[in-house]
Amino acid sequence: MKQKKFYNIEGAIRNGFKLSRDYEILDFNFVKLGDPGVVALAKSKSIKQLKRLTLSSNNLTPISTQALMESGYLGNLESLKMYKNQIGDEGVKYLAEGDKLPSLKSLRLSWNRISSEGAKYLAEAKHLKALNSLVLADNKIGDEGFKHLVHSEAFPELEILDLRHNGITDEGVKELDKSKTFSKLQKVDLSENPLTDQGKGILAGYLIINMCKNKMREEGTILDLSNTGIGDLECKYISENEELADITQLYLELNKITDKGIEHLAKSEHLNKLVLLSLDRNKIGDGGICFITESANFQNLTLLMVEFNGITDEGLKMIAESETMSNLLRLYIEGNNYTEDGFYALAESEFLTQLEYPEFEREEEVEEEEEEEELEEVEEIEDVEEEEDLEDKEYES
Repeated sequence: MKQKKFYNIEGAIRNGFKLSRDYEILDFNFVKLGDPGVVALAKSKSIKQLKRLTLSSNNLTPISTQALMESGYLGNLESLKMYKNQIGDEGVKYLAEGDKLPSLKSLRLSWNRISSEGAKYLAEAKHLKALNSLVLADNKIGDEGFKHLVHSEAFPELEILDLRHNGITDEGVKELDKSKTFSKLQKVDLSENPLTDQGKGILAGYLIINMCKNKMREEGTILDLSNTGIGDLECKYISENEELADITQLYLELNKITDKGIEHLAKSEHLNKLVLLSLDRNKIGDGGICFITESANFQNLTLLMVEFNGITDEGLKMIAESETMSNLLRLYIEGNNYTEDGFYALAESEFLTQLEYPEFEREEEVEEEEEEEELEEVEEIEDVEEEEDLEDKEYES
């Protein structure tokens, strides 16, 4: 059957550029090009500078992906959105086998009737090395397709993989433990799949280990996981990771960690070199402080940050009474629920003698001030006596 022609593609392109206000973005989400329009678009020299192309909800078939892969004008394209179409496995095959999209970083193919076969085509792609985001939500990838993807070497730069609602079970997720690829993967969205707690745990463990590798600094001595959304489960995997044995500084602020997460860290066999621990703006409470003050892992801490964590006087008193905390030089506790009683407990601690911050008026300092006042009083008395002696001598003369 002869393909219909799209007679005004240049006008559609011009209007698209006007809407986006530059020559690098075209969004045809609300302009129904269909296959004829995409075929015409792929042949237009006007798209040479194009970096972002949206062709969602256009009733597209494999004909469109074939046309895009035969185009000689999409070498700069970085983002291609084709969700809610009908390209199927055949359309994915054209994308995977083509070599005309060397700059592509983001590929979105949700709702496209893609099965495990389509996932296999993608896993075997040779020319999508720059891809860092792959979205295949609401398809039919299944466990078999997931296995193809997690063992693929096609996407060395991939950071985001979205496979929501794809019929993936624990059986598929178990392949993550065997995977040696996707070292930069930071996010895998498997929501709306029939996973049990076991499958979710495997996924969380895989991701946190990858994250640790990518967030490590200073030759493996500094790990910054601030504001990454991690919680207690991730802390468990951090505590079990032998590769973190040389960590001296651990930044965990702005996350969802409770006392349960701190318990995992406190009982770790690998985190015993820490000198800095940052936990600002979590939910560790007094329970978390209890685990910190009783753990040998934290006996070398010189800097502890626990601001805005729901800590009360009880928590501060635990710190004050802990010999484990005797090396602390700086302690940040602002934004917690303590009173002067808790604060004074820190000041009077027999173990926190090296604290530089917070600054306290210690008893020794007060005693020194009293001694200085006594000396001043003695000097004043002596001065008065000297003056009286002089006056007596003058009177006698």
